[in-house]
Amino acid sequence: MDYKVSVDMENSEEMRSFLKERVSEYKERTYFQVKNKDAAQPINMFVTNEKQQWLGGISSELYWNWLEINHCWVYEEFKDQGIERELVKKVERMARKRGADYSMLTTFEQETMNFYKTNGYKVVGKIEDFTPGTNFYTLKKSL
Repeated sequence: MDYKVSVDMENSEEMRSFLKERVSEYKERTYFQVKNKDAAQPINMFVTNEKQQWLGGISSELYWNWLEINHCWVYEEFKDQGIERELVKKVERMARKRGADYSMLTTFEQETMNFYKTNGYKVVGKIEDFTPGTNFYTLKKSL
């Protein structure tokens, strides 16, 4: 088979879309069949005040025997009240009851990494200078 490699230094949306579609199709046939994306169970919690206004929350997924924490956030003025810690503990307990043995997350932020380390997570991966001056961390905890 003859082929040609071409270089395009422009932002070709058509080529990016083509590649994204092919990679997505491949993942659907391989990775997601193993993960069974339909079997991923979301576990989301939110915190409200007396006026039912959102103050923060946590979003996560349970699949295989893993809990993956995607986002955990509260407004700055509530950070010293232990709300984030409570959300993490609650989602871990729920996941454990549903068969999770481990929890994991990724973050760019040193402060976030330190928060999770104080909650029993260990850094299992680090990419230094992922963006200049910022590291990318993967953290894991046995539940």
